Amino acid sequence: MHTYRVMSHVILLGMQTGALSEARNAFFAAYIHDMARKHDGYCTQHGSDAANYKLPEYIGLFAENGASAADIMVIGKAVTYHSLGKELGKNDPDWLTVALLKDADALDRIRLGENDLNPEYLRIPETHLMIEHARSLYFQTFNNPVADFDTILKMAINLKDGSTSS
Repeated sequence: MHTYRVMSHVILLGMQTGALSEARNAFFAAYIHDMARKHDGYCTQHGSDAANYKLPEYIGLFAENGASAADIMVIGKAVTYHSLGKELGKNDPDWLTVALLKDADALDRIRLGENDLNPEYLRIPETHLMIEHARSLYFQTFNNPVADFDTILKMAINLKDGSTSS
């Protein structure tokens, strides 16, 4: 469910920032960002491994959904950087895509403990406005586990709109 929550956060951040092209690439990156994880602990290698070993498996799917060859490179870069402690410079043309993925992933740190998300590390101003939303989505999906992305996205949108029905 972590991956689906991150994908939902990317969509909402994309809508809030208006960065739809970057959000689309970050959404694709979110789908594979943790596929190469070997454990749940601290790890800086799984992003690079996912970019190298999992991204090639999904290039066709991403291309069918609008990703160009240049987008695939950006998706790989975002997946790689999401697990690294270093940041891209804001002047890097891919900064926003990487920042969307990293912030969306950070919003789901609530799953690791109440105080695990440090807002000072968030990169995009709109992300700060989503902290409580992300917390609510985590607890809603924890208390009512669901296995499909569509349901989690509907939950995320309903929370954003202030609705509690699905």
